[in-house]
Amino acid sequence: MIGAGFTTTDPVSGTHTTVLKGDRETKGMGWELEVRCPSSSQAHILEHIHTTWTETFEITSGSANYKLNGEVLSASAGDIIVMPPNQPHVHPWNIGRTEMVYRQINQFEKPSPHAAQDVLGVFATLNGLSREGKLDQRGLPKNILQFAASLRTLVKHGGYDAQVPIPVQDFIAGTLGRLAEALGYRSSYPKYLVSDSKV
Repeated sequence: MIGAGFTTTDPVSGTHTTVLKGDRETKGMGWELEVRCPSSSQAHILEHIHTTWTETFEITSGSANYKLNGEVLSASAGDIIVMPPNQPHVHPWNIGRTEMVYRQINQFEKPSPHAAQDVLGVFATLNGLSREGKLDQRGLPKNILQFAASLRTLVKHGGYDAQVPIPVQDFIAGTLGRLAEALGYRSSYPKYLVSDSKV
């Protein structure tokens, strides 16, 4: 189970994420994270869309850029950024010479505890696969079946790549994603769901 205190690190960007509140603390209404980005680190998650939840970011230290609806904007300590459903966006990334830290709140429209476990599990697994050299330059699985299994879970909870038409992603998730699962591929694996502090 991924809950408060769980940590995971993107080995490429060095971005370190700590879960402050999981589905238990939010009663299934989302999660809250603290994300620490090293100096001049790039965005660690591709431009994407959520169809069913709002993301709010509070910059607690440092300076950042973020992207919302195709526009790159700036933010600094004390700024709050709201990214509503169905608007393509990129999470804040560090543009300064010191560490940039933000708090991220994902707020669902209705309780969905499985979404918190599933989505956070996907990203912890991607970090684990990255450590093993199994991701490409975009941060996606090199193995097409692993990619499809990951996509299937994200699509299930309304998460989509902003650069690919949603119907195409739905089709891939419903066909290749099903095949991947039948062959034993999963969007998350227990060995990657161990907090960094325990590795």
